[in-house]
Amino acid sequence: MGTFLGYMSFSMIEGLAVYALILYIFRIQLMNFIWPVVLMITVTNLQSFFIRDELELTAISPIINIIFTILFLAIFIRIPIIWSMVMTITGYIAYALLQTLIILLSNGYLSLGQAQEYVWKGYLIQLIAGVLGTAIGWLLYKFGYGFSFEFEKLRLKWERILVILLLIGFLVGLVVMIYFKAIFANFVVLVVALLIFLSYSLRKDQSEW
Repeated sequence: MGTFLGYMSFSMIEGLAVYALILYIFRIQLMNFIWPVVLMITVTNLQSFFIRDELELTAISPIINIIFTILFLAIFIRIPIIWSMVMTITGYIAYALLQTLIILLSNGYLSLGQAQEYVWKGYLIQLIAGVLGTAIGWLLYKFGYGFSFEFEKLRLKWERILVILLLIGFLVGLVVMIYFKAIFANFVVLVVALLIFLSYSLRKDQSEW
């Protein structure tokens, strides 16, 4: 239980930093979407925990998180799918660079090996990178730095259909993967999340796309 709570808590801090960088770098106010973002981070952290500890497929977890984030930006924040991809990759790379810099500046104290051997050091990396990432993103937004584009110019005419097909394809892939691993809890978390995505997307008037 302690491992689960620790993982969820520090991963939440880390997730907020990633979303802060994704949104603030592109001049979007995080606080306008804070509760959907928190819900999204919770869902992705749950699936990451189950995949890491139960499915033993650690390499797949970041890929699922990236896909979830792209779909979240496209469906809930109404960002065109192309820009959703660009923003997501930019935010994750920015956070990875920040985390790498922290590890390098620690002079071996917070190395990856140390983080694997001592859980609390891994949490410390997440805490420092999470706080700094969120602060950097907020400062960029506050002082008017970042990129501002007319996102709608890159919205595809058939984008709504593409997003729905991506959701269905992603859902089918996860069902197959999780069925063979027989992990029911992760199956439920991911299916519920994807059904929420799909339902929200279908309820939106087609003229908005």
